Amino acid sequence: MATTAQRRHALQAAGGLLDELGINQEDPVDVFDIIDQLGLWLVFNPLNSLLGAVVPKGNGGIMLTTQRGPSIQRYTAAHEVGHWLLDVNEPAFDAETDIFHPSEDRERLAQLFAGQLLMPPPLVFAACARHGIASPRDASGAAVYLVARDMGASYEAAVRQLSNLDIIEASRRDYLLSLTPAQIKTDLCYGHRPRGAVDVWPVGMDSDRTNVQITAGDEVCLALPENRSTGHRWLTAADLQARTERRRSPAPGLFAPPLSPTTAQQPRGPANGNSAGRRPALERLPGNAGAQRTLPTRSTATGDSPDAALETDAWQPRAPELREVDDRFRAGWAGVAPSEVRAARRAIAGRTDVTLPESLQKYRARSDPDEPGESQEPASQLDTATIPVAATGRRLIALRSDGEGMTTVELYYTSAFDPDSPVAAGYQLNVAVSPPPQVAYRRRLLAIATDDTREDRNDGGGSS
Repeated sequence: MATTAQRRHALQAAGGLLDELGINQEDPVDVFDIIDQLGLWLVFNPLNSLLGAVVPKGNGGIMLTTQRGPSIQRYTAAHEVGHWLLDVNEPAFDAETDIFHPSEDRERLAQLFAGQLLMPPPLVFAACARHGIASPRDASGAAVYLVARDMGASYEAAVRQLSNLDIIEASRRDYLLSLTPAQIKTDLCYGHRPRGAVDVWPVGMDSDRTNVQITAGDEVCLALPENRSTGHRWLTAADLQARTERRRSPAPGLFAPPLSPTTAQQPRGPANGNSAGRRPALERLPGNAGAQRTLPTRSTATGDSPDAALETDAWQPRAPELREVDDRFRAGWAGVAPSEVRAARRAIAGRTDVTLPESLQKYRARSDPDEPGESQEPASQLDTATIPVAATGRRLIALRSDGEGMTTVELYYTSAFDPDSPVAAGYQLNVAVSPPPQVAYRRRLLAIATDDTREDRNDGGGSS
């Protein structure tokens, strides 16, 4: 068991290093810059059974796995810096249990060091204030995840640091550790489950015309109000262009024969086509669930370079891209699971032989106990007088980031069908996409090597 003096020394070593390097402890800490300033080499490799290692060979260096997300890479890097400073000239090879569930004293001390280095108290208190954590009761899983995300740390590491700083008590810490980050992120994104261990950035109308700084691979989840009973949808510029191809048909005269469909309304296949074949086409329509398209964005990235084929990821960044991975609508008056939509529709239509979803129970018609012969048991039919009509729901659009640079998402709230309908509202979000740590570090090394080559050439030219 590590002594109080050893624990104090680990904390003081982390704080002293931040002070010595002149790092602003109210901003997220760049642990990779710290490694550079310490003169250590850094290598990213696919380490199958390890998260990281520190090797005291030569000037010393650190290895990190490429098989985990940026937040765990940062925390592991801080952990290995702790080994380098606390365990002089001793190698360390750390698996996940050594990083997050240490049993040896040296691993516990390195964990304590890592938390203090990556999440110094000024940064933690500022992030907690920003996300409304003023007491242990306020420390919900969602709030702590957002704090961890903003600090560039993993969820579990942030929970432990909040406990170390006495922001939460031990019982709250254990409860938060029982929650899974995947479920927390799914709840934050209104049911959308992100793919992989990426960070999520849920935004709404209050984020209109603001900037978001994310890492490539992160997902931005837009949650915007939408009233579908009006025929209005949130559309992209491409959707607006497609809408112009529609033509409004004239009103039919009295007893006139049916009008022929316009060109935009003509069916593209036989009327008795296979429904399985129609599904992919329907899913490509704007607003339909499962649609997969790249949202048109205004990019400020530079154009193509002659050297783009060489080290594309590390040397020449690709233009930023936000690819739509989910598009769903949730009605404003009740949240019904996809598997229960059919039963809900039948109940709304008046069917009494269906099992109502839990979210519709409060709209169930109940018998009048004062009427003779009436039972006090609730009826299985919905009370149509209590069902809200034309309620505003929520449109969720999940975008997965790729590439690097600044890009802008622009959406327009207008009729999805009437080509002459004006735009009722607009939404704009500026997204800055940064490369993952291994790409950024590789690019830094390439830049140094290029500068050295240029200096050698200049020296050679000057001596001739």
